[in-house]
Amino acid sequence: MKIYLDFDGTVVEHQYRSIGKYNNGCVEVIQKLQDAGHEIILNTYRADKSIETLKDAVSFLESKSEAVSIDKVESKKIDPQPWNWQYFMDNDLIFIDDIAEGIPTKSVEATEYDVVDWRQLDVEFTKNGVYA
Repeated sequence: MKIYLDFDGTVVEHQYRSIGKYNNGCVEVIQKLQDAGHEIILNTYRADKSIETLKDAVSFLESKSEAVSIDKVESKKIDPQPWNWQYFMDNDLIFIDDIAEGIPTKSVEATEYDVVDWRQLDVEFTKNGVYA
């Protein structure tokens, strides 16, 4: 599958132009996805805004673990599809993005915006055979 991965609100809390606080569980799930052979594509509005902040995002992700690598960076953000397993399976792709309608999210104290709930995603990926 192609896994389109957002950055702000997904990998980190919202703090754009800076790098927000790390969203726990993200790297572990990305590693599982890569180990299962999925392609990780960084799909972030940072690609539309500034090459410098985009490089910061890639560097941050890769600094969290030697095992995590970004297979591709989209040059322009693609709006995510709603969180829908039938769509994912039919199209062989998943959008992990805090603005994807229906994606599991959680509240954080430091920001007014919710972030992706990686613990819940891990459960759903296991249940739906994404790691198989």
